[in-house]
Amino acid sequence: MPKTHDPQNERLKRAYFTFMREAKQHSEASLDAIAKAIHRFESHTGFRPFKAFHREQAAAFKRHLAK
Repeated sequence: MPKTHDPQNERLKRAYFTFMREAKQHSEASLDAIAKAIHRFESHTGFRPFKAFHREQAAAFKRHLAK
């Protein structure tokens, strides 16, 4: 069965969304757009933990989006 999430990433995202909502005062629509973008990136990387992030992942994702 393919991986659909990473528990550590989910905790980090929850904290990030709280920060964006409370400190940056983003609307729910903006938070939904951010969540979709993050999910697309996570899907592309196979839901690897964010702590294993490498800048080449971002570059590969950017190339993927350009196709």
